[in-house]
Amino acid sequence: MAIRAKKAESPPLPVPLKQELIPISRLVFDTENPRIRYLLGGSKPTQLNVEETLMGGGMDAGDLVPSFMQNGYLPYEPLIVRPARGDKHVVLEGNRRLAALRSMSRSDDPDVKKAFVEKRLDTVPCLIFEGTETDELAYLGLRHLSKTKDWSPSAKAEFVERILRYGLKLADAARLTSTTTSALRGLLLTSRLFERARRLGIELPAYSAEGDVMFWHLGDAVRRTNTKNYLKITENEDPLEQPDLDEGHFENLITWVYGNPKTKQARLVNSIRDIPDLDRCLVHPKSMSALENGQSIEEALEEAQAAGCTVISHLDRAKKSVQRATSSVSDIDKDGLKGVEEARDALAKAIETFDSAFEPRKGKQ
Repeated sequence: MAIRAKKAESPPLPVPLKQELIPISRLVFDTENPRIRYLLGGSKPTQLNVEETLMGGGMDAGDLVPSFMQNGYLPYEPLIVRPARGDKHVVLEGNRRLAALRSMSRSDDPDVKKAFVEKRLDTVPCLIFEGTETDELAYLGLRHLSKTKDWSPSAKAEFVERILRYGLKLADAARLTSTTTSALRGLLLTSRLFERARRLGIELPAYSAEGDVMFWHLGDAVRRTNTKNYLKITENEDPLEQPDLDEGHFENLITWVYGNPKTKQARLVNSIRDIPDLDRCLVHPKSMSALENGQSIEEALEEAQAAGCTVISHLDRAKKSVQRATSSVSDIDKDGLKGVEEARDALAKAIETFDSAFEPRKGKQ
């Protein structure tokens, strides 16, 4: 069957931009900023909420003050703003810089006040974005979801939610951000499960390097087939709503990935490399049971191997156990020597028994 060629589309008209010096008193924070909304639990914050979050909520806008004192505001990276009510402009890009400048304008430190006046920081260069809100979403999506200036995974998920709340479909969000619907759905699913983990009492930091890694670990885990089957996930047709899943199994997964302060259990996943091994453990009842009973991922994998009932898997498991025991020989105290000697002698006898069964088999080859 012939495939009809897609009709060529006209290139989009450029979004009009003009540069202007604008007093910081006429600039307001973007309360829809994905990172800020995520930090504040998704609710729409006030201007004061935003400034407090930017200055002390993990975004550390105050770190920019020394540079402004030394260099002033360099014109090579203007704030990106859009017109708002009256003579105000909302800052789309540069909210941290605006918070730092505002803090300087109110500072009681004489050096900071002097720099603010001498460097003329009451007015800053801005590029005024005059496109539609759809143009704005496209600009931000391409800039932050397509790697020009990457956001954290959690902030990306919050931004996709903003697009959907605006009334667009997931397919529209994918086109606006040059990503796939499956990738965006994966971000939203991870965000829903991150929220669910918090309700279990698991403290998951948001805007921080550690928080990004934790979000990434959960996202990598739940996209894998065995883990999805273990959780019995049924995704909601509306990606902004929570999926159906097995709550007990979900708490197990969260414990393995992050640890559990309620049960005092330590996490089993210490790096992204542990995620595939964890997924392999969730394919066999014996290895699942090992994890659920507090054993390590390595021990659970050995259970899965042993469950194959092959001679090689049993011997490989025994070899690894002996290797682990060898690494702990230096920890044996005087009282434990006798017990270790007895266990070693029993192991030697077991090897003799195996050899006596194996040697005739070799002779038949």
